[in-house]
Amino acid sequence: MTTMSQRSYWLTAGSLAAIMAVTRIGHFGEAGGLPDASWAVFFLGGLWLRDSRLFPGFFALGWVADMIAFSLGTPTNCYSIAYLFLIPAYGSLWMAGRLASERLPQQVAAVVLGAASAFFFANLGMLWLAPSEQGLSTMQFASAVAGYFPGYLLTMSVYVAVGLLAAQLLGKLRPSLRASE
Repeated sequence: MTTMSQRSYWLTAGSLAAIMAVTRIGHFGEAGGLPDASWAVFFLGGLWLRDSRLFPGFFALGWVADMIAFSLGTPTNCYSIAYLFLIPAYGSLWMAGRLASERLPQQVAAVVLGAASAFFFANLGMLWLAPSEQGLSTMQFASAVAGYFPGYLLTMSVYVAVGLLAAQLLGKLRPSLRASE
């Protein structure tokens, strides 16, 4: 991985945080709102920022964004003690980003494996701890949620691709921006 300046590092962290906050608050069923970018943000955070000490801050930001969304009328049926399973879910995305190399095939594999791990942990928490899901067998629950995975993977993949393309573009523009200063 290439190293970035301190300024670029914090600009990247701030940009990822802003994207997560904006898309997470408005994604709960509102027509015209952008899909939640959180999965991609945790993956790209691991890929670009690498420092796991930032992970709790991003997790806290997601929690605060959810509390704001709930206060604005978003149904709270997704919020229970199962929310704690988002820690390993998002942690697996962060680690997948950290383990991804700069080569595209490895990044694609890391996105798929990270998304599958996050989906597994998040839904395991719902199966074990969410009041509305208790009573279903493991197979019934798995069958009920499996159809959601392609949408999560697609959303994350699109955001990651846009992020990687934007980073490439900024990397190519940076020398010409410095020359014009």
